[in-house]
Formats: sequence, C-alpha cells, structure tokens
Amino acid sequence: MKKGNSLKAVVLTALLTVLVSCAGSPGMKIGNTVTICCPGDYATYQSYGIEAVTLPLFLRDYAVAQFDTAFQEKGLARNDQRSELIVNLAYRHVNLNPDQQTIDPFIRMESMNVELDYIAAIDITIRERSGGKVVWGGTVSRLHSVQPGEYMHQGAATAAFLETFRDVLTEYPATAE
Repeated sequence: MKKGNSLKAVVLTALLTVLVSCAGSPGMKIGNTVTICCPGDYATYQSYGIEAVTLPLFLRDYAVAQFDTAFQEKGLARNDQRSELIVNLAYRHVNLNPDQQTIDPFIRMESMNVELDYIAAIDITIRERSGGKVVWGGTVSRLHSVQPGEYMHQGAATAAFLETFRDVLTEYPATAE
C-alpha cells in the first residue's frame, strides 16, 4: 500500500470513529468510546493514581480534575503514590489535511495563516499497578477546526469533559463497598 493511501485510511478511520462516537451521544460535543472492557476484578479496586504526562499543559489540570470527579463517582479514591490502579491519560491528535501533518496545533507560528482541521483525542488506559495488566480503556475525542488567532477555550470544555468522562465510564462497575 502506498504511503498516501495508508495515511488516507488512517484519517478516514479516525474520522469515522469520532462520528460514530458522537452519534451515540446526542447533544455532546466530545465523542467517546470504550476500547477495552472488563477483564479486571473491579470489586477489589479501591484506589487509583493518574499519569498525564502527554497531555498539553493547558489541558492537563482541568481534564485530570474532571476525570477525577467522574472516576471517584465510581467509588475509587485517588492516591498517586500507593494505589491498585494506574490511569494513563494520553493526548494525541490526527491532522485531517495531509498537507498539515507536520503542524502542531499547539505550537503555531503567528505568521501561519491557515485553518487547522484535526481530531484531538485523549486515550484512557487503566492498568493494575502490580503487574501492569490493562483492565479498561477508552477514548474521548473531538473534531476541531481552528482559525488563525483562536486560542483554547477552557470554560465550556470543563463541563463537556466531565459529562464525557461520566459517559465513557458508564459501564465501568462501581467499587463494592
């Protein structure tokens, strides 16, 4: 397969994933999907820690805070030092325009006068601290069209993240008390 066809296939797959995720969540601005479900012994998990090393700085604090709220509603307590589970929140983006593959939407030069179209995604992987067995995974994502001069808006995104994290964790079983 040629490099161009491979890239088109990746972009099309990513776009379809976002569209399918959004179709299942009417009115939500952030799509989500569960990617790994249920091989864990959820009744025994009481605590978790978070790794968010690949989230952009402007996104890290409020995305982690909203995930914390949604996950704590499942009965778990956060303890980054000693926990049964480690939650990894990893950011990635897919530029939808092949000519923009090398442009980082967060490090744009002011002289760059081009609209960027990309999918921003946060992959969520939950694994056991001891042994590293993955017990759950999901992705939240949003399609972006960013005009030159626009900046990242956090106000509306905070509530949307909380609602989306709650939605993606719907089937994650609550901790037994």
